[in-house]
Amino acid sequence: MEEDTNIKRKKILRRLFKAFSYIIVTLLLIVVLLLIFFIASAKIAENSNKKPAFGLYTIISPSMEPNINVYDAVFVIKKDANKLEVGDIITFYSTNALYGGRPITHRIVRKTDTGDFIVKGDANEEEDPEVVLTNNIIGKVLFRVPELGKLQFFIASKSGWMIAIIIPVLAIIIYDIYKLIKLIVFKIRLKKIENKHGNI
Repeated sequence: MEEDTNIKRKKILRRLFKAFSYIIVTLLLIVVLLLIFFIASAKIAENSNKKPAFGLYTIISPSMEPNINVYDAVFVIKKDANKLEVGDIITFYSTNALYGGRPITHRIVRKTDTGDFIVKGDANEEEDPEVVLTNNIIGKVLFRVPELGKLQFFIASKSGWMIAIIIPVLAIIIYDIYKLIKLIVFKIRLKKIENKHGNI
């Protein structure tokens, strides 16, 4: 009875481990595919001089701490500038030569008479010196994903792209080889059993 119980426990543990492994691998693949999609759509939009409908942007400065930290990724959705309000966090293309036209994520502190925006980083004491023109606004920040920027930077690199493609392909090949070996071993055992019974 104890042996049967142990066997059942082992089977349950194996199934749980297998299910857990599949869930982890699936989630990692989803995250990687989403990041690839966001990076690709952002590059396509940038090359065609259009703003993407949504995207992920990695924070590379501490100007929005403690609400948004360095290497956090912010999910930004395109929004009509007229619907933006004071207090909203926005991502925009900077006209400041210091930033080289890079996307910046700051909070709206007030609107100008012309309908443009004055913004400020939460950690900064003063407002940004540049006025954010409505045409330069990419969108409003909906939420942040802590530390995801590290993975986003890695995937955006050449080696990251290669690994993102090679690892899933290798995993599929290794799994197919494992199944093939299992089948060969099963056939060898079956032949041995058949030969044993044939000699009796």
